Amino acid sequence: MKAVQIFWIVVCHLASIATVALSDTCTAPLNLTGSDTERIMQITDPCRYDKWTRPNLQGKTKVFTRIYVYFLGSIEAQNLQFTTQILLRYRWRDERLSNATAEVMEGENMLMGRIWTPHLYLVNEQESKVMGSGRQDVLVSIQPDGTVLHSTRMKVTLLCLMNLQKFPFDNQRCPLVLESWAYNTSQLELGWEADSPVKVNKKLQLTEYSLRQVYVNTSDAQYSIDEKDSSENLNYYGKFAGNYSTLTVSFELERQVGHYIMDYYVPSILLVVVSWVTFWLDANAVPGRTTLGTSTMLTFITLSRNIGSSLPKVSYIKATEIWFIVCTGFIFGSLVEFAFVNIIWRRKKNVELKKVSSKYILKSTLTPQLNRRNNNSSLGEKCKSMSSLDSQFDTTLNSRDHSQLTVMSLDSIRSEPLPNSGRKDSPNNLTVPTIQFEEPHPPPQPKSFFTMTPQEIAHWIDRRSRIVFPLAFVIFNCFYWVFVWF
Repeated sequence: MKAVQIFWIVVCHLASIATVALSDTCTAPLNLTGSDTERIMQITDPCRYDKWTRPNLQGKTKVFTRIYVYFLGSIEAQNLQFTTQILLRYRWRDERLSNATAEVMEGENMLMGRIWTPHLYLVNEQESKVMGSGRQDVLVSIQPDGTVLHSTRMKVTLLCLMNLQKFPFDNQRCPLVLESWAYNTSQLELGWEADSPVKVNKKLQLTEYSLRQVYVNTSDAQYSIDEKDSSENLNYYGKFAGNYSTLTVSFELERQVGHYIMDYYVPSILLVVVSWVTFWLDANAVPGRTTLGTSTMLTFITLSRNIGSSLPKVSYIKATEIWFIVCTGFIFGSLVEFAFVNIIWRRKKNVELKKVSSKYILKSTLTPQLNRRNNNSSLGEKCKSMSSLDSQFDTTLNSRDHSQLTVMSLDSIRSEPLPNSGRKDSPNNLTVPTIQFEEPHPPPQPKSFFTMTPQEIAHWIDRRSRIVFPLAFVIFNCFYWVFVWF
């Protein structure tokens, strides 16, 4: 029991000695004649330096920023994000560190942990990390006048809200937004360095894009609260209220379209042209024209799906979708033209025209139902008149539009005579009437100058389609490429 009491007495005595020594150290004058490390350690001692208090409490603390871009890539339109590797440097002045060093004092994480540093964050950040193989790439340097430089090498994945209406002929502006986290504009102000605020690696090369220009901007982010709470103390809401200083770097990117032209637009143009080959085939070549049209349609749909799989599902119509819809319409139109021509080809009657012109030819071919109904009504009347002649058999029917009937004996069509054919009273020696229908052979219709056969009309439509389809496609291309390039 006495040993425990003695132990606690010794511990309390040592603690009192340490407290006295610490108070003596804090009250003792600074010894600025030692090395830079000793000076920094003395000035940043917790009893003299409060690292939780920002410099210049009576006014604003100004922090200047500079960014060096090592790499810019992995621009993913499907996920609306891009990746970059940057060197981020902050500069501010802390009067409390003046005369701490005779020369520039440099350190890493240990020195950063002993001084005040601004807390800035990336607004559109999705993922970030401080790079470094063995240790984090952080460098802090202190100037003799108290200026502090804080440099960090980072790899960040940032959100980029892309506008894909003109894809793949689009230009994107992807931002990097820095903002103060703990201090509003009345306490801390961010700004860009006057000379070269953003530098880009001269050897930077992108795969799908090219970097056209880099913009910088300084603004304030406003976080508002409800009007009923506006009279409350803003410090109660923290980051949810007030204005905060913001720095923005915008990378203007232009998409390289060579890949899409060679892998999408040129093959799709060739597929549309191949679908026009059916106009040079015979209108009655059903297997060839059908196979060519359907195979072209399926190939084009497969090609378009490969391009669209790398894009997000957006609500607006993209330039590639306009191209897909129109090209599909041309291919489908060639199939419809074949079906229309084939129907005309199989008609039997010639077409009487008032005048051999496109207007009257199309009018006569687009109104076949009226003629068909007239033919059906006349045929029904003829069938009714024939029902009254069921009991009569004639060898021929004198009507012009009726089939010819012939009555033949059974002996004339059997291959061998029947048994007992010589007996007159034999029941087998009977004449059995047989009715044979012969197909009518309508007389050839006279062909005048204003008369066209169905085959001639079909060829006429094919010849016009050889001109109309390519001309319409050329006109569409003129409007389309003007739209996407300007």
